[in-house]
Amino acid sequence: MTPGKKSSSGRLKSTVLIILALGVAAAIPFAMSNAQRRNVPRKGSAGSASDWASFGRDVKGSHHNPDESAITPANVGRLKPKWVFETQGDVSSQPIIVNGILYFGSWDGLEYAVDVKTGKKIWQYDCGQSSRSAAAYGQGMLFFGDITGYLHAVDAKTGELKWKKRVDDHPATVATSSPIYHEGRIYIGVSSHEEGAMMRSRDYKCCTFRGSVVAYDAVSGNEAWRFYVIPEEPKDQGQDKRGKTIVGPAGGAIWSTVSLDPAAGRIFVTTGNQYTQPASKYCNAIIALDLKTGKEIWSYQATPGDIWTFDCRNNPQCSDLDVDFGTAPVFVKGPGGKQVVVAGQKSGWAYALDPATGKLAWKTEVGPGGKLGGLEFGLASDGERIYGGISNHPKQGSISALDGVTGKILWQTPDPTNKANFGPISVSGKGNNRLVWAGSVSGFVRAYDGASGKILWEFDTGGAVGGGIAVADGVMYVGSGYTFLRIGKANNKLYAFSIDGK
Repeated sequence: MTPGKKSSSGRLKSTVLIILALGVAAAIPFAMSNAQRRNVPRKGSAGSASDWASFGRDVKGSHHNPDESAITPANVGRLKPKWVFETQGDVSSQPIIVNGILYFGSWDGLEYAVDVKTGKKIWQYDCGQSSRSAAAYGQGMLFFGDITGYLHAVDAKTGELKWKKRVDDHPATVATSSPIYHEGRIYIGVSSHEEGAMMRSRDYKCCTFRGSVVAYDAVSGNEAWRFYVIPEEPKDQGQDKRGKTIVGPAGGAIWSTVSLDPAAGRIFVTTGNQYTQPASKYCNAIIALDLKTGKEIWSYQATPGDIWTFDCRNNPQCSDLDVDFGTAPVFVKGPGGKQVVVAGQKSGWAYALDPATGKLAWKTEVGPGGKLGGLEFGLASDGERIYGGISNHPKQGSISALDGVTGKILWQTPDPTNKANFGPISVSGKGNNRLVWAGSVSGFVRAYDGASGKILWEFDTGGAVGGGIAVADGVMYVGSGYTFLRIGKANNKLYAFSIDGK
């Protein structure tokens, strides 16, 4: 298909420097976002089988298309490529679909609009830097972030820039959280690469970044409110083992995408580890905020005192854990038929909380945790079960289904290629027709039987699959290629699969 515009040498050089500086991940969440049915024109709504208008498809981040009925466990084995679109860089941005148009970003620095029927390019927009997370649609506009922390708003039909804004002034800011659109506002988490700053400069005084979630007016880009994960501004906290000044408290990056419960008027956020002391109660936490004001309602901290950077060995208060929350919160029917909100942590544990109070309902150890382990990028929920992938990089990962009421693991399928499963999970269909979709570092994308976890179909895309999968109107879409942090194989393709390739 039509190749994308090749990124500039400066852009590629910038990306390479980031990769070399970081080495291993403090977190790999793709964070991410959602759109409600009323926010999309009636010609294909976010609640129909034809659309998937944000990272999690709906504002609650379910990653579930219950209306998809064309692809079932009975015929999924007949999936073949319908078309393949090539870019000039890895494709780890989950595609979204609105009104017959597919939108996605690439590490070549471009955001693309592609016809879902033909795979032909409609337009491309030059972000100036890599776009690794999903876009969100609302009010005729497309919203997406880039690796340097800019949030872009473009016309969804033409790709014309409406506005762009850096989500934080800190020089290490990045936007890995996918934006979420709801009723005229955009919500996005703010993260950073400051954990690795001392690898670029031995004299770097660490650390000053504070994670946050921000609400913007969708039309103007004006900031409506901001909630800082660490309320206090950083200041000198003494010296490390080498006599260098430690600055803090810092950290609490929000790598993940936020989720909304509009009926309750709440936004739910998951946060990352802390960089420097003193310890904060909001890091490695699940937090509920007021949707209109951003004021805290409650917070639940899973792992207190997780203070970590790449210079950890020199900080006397370093925990050496680095077990961020990287998944967007999702909702499922829990104990007593009452809804619970669930998030997954790099520790390998999933936590279910009462969304009204933040009280723990259950917690389950799904698999091995660690700096590149545990539940990384995203969970999925069909309202009855929670589905998640275990990374365990560089060892064997797995895909699991958990009962929403008890948290019990119903099935767990190890990766046949002994590779990690760190990307977001998706679900399609209802009842016995449910399919679970997941990618692998090995390059395979797979369909699992929702009832048993049996692999019913797989395809080698040629590159690591780190982004999410969208299934809509009888077609499954997935990007291929993920080399950030030297985790997987490169590729430059976006695949569309349909029954018999038709």
